[in-house]
Amino acid sequence: MKKSKLDQRYSPYQMPGVIIGTIVEEKPNFMLCTWVSRVNRNPPIWMTSINKKHYTMEGIHKNKIFSMNFPSSNLVKEADYIGTTSGRERDKSSLFNIFYGQTQAPMIEECPINIEFTVESIIEYPDHYIVLGTAINTYATEQYLSDGIPAMKKINPLIYTGAEKQPTYWSIGEKIGDAFKIGKGFKQ
Repeated sequence: MKKSKLDQRYSPYQMPGVIIGTIVEEKPNFMLCTWVSRVNRNPPIWMTSINKKHYTMEGIHKNKIFSMNFPSSNLVKEADYIGTTSGRERDKSSLFNIFYGQTQAPMIEECPINIEFTVESIIEYPDHYIVLGTAINTYATEQYLSDGIPAMKKINPLIYTGAEKQPTYWSIGEKIGDAFKIGKGFKQ
């Protein structure tokens, strides 16, 4: 089997398209971010990696709060717009209905899942900040739940592939099995 060498920045996995919300200059501000992940179970700590030049970082540094809003694929145009437009130039908050929780970080009603955070720490790298946040509350729109649990097919999350020369958005495919169960046959 022949292998081809790729750009070392290529990401071989799909990433969620997440809208980060915070307050900058006393106004809600949103940006699209795809470098996010949970990094600890208890307490629930998440990571987001944000380029140093982003306006959103001003609010995160100052207020020590932010939100992650997980959009459905039907919000792809809005998500892409806020990912390509700076809050320094445009007020993007008018695109959404905004609500606030305990931290007062702005969250987007149209997104099926929202998590509000307090900043745990910020790690500086040459061109990005790694922001570690403790999840304070998680919210879900009831129409996207089945038996009280988020239903991925209903949510149809926005997925990003990070190919450096051809970034693309995708929607979720079919369920192929239950985690921590489908591979049990190998143990026997």
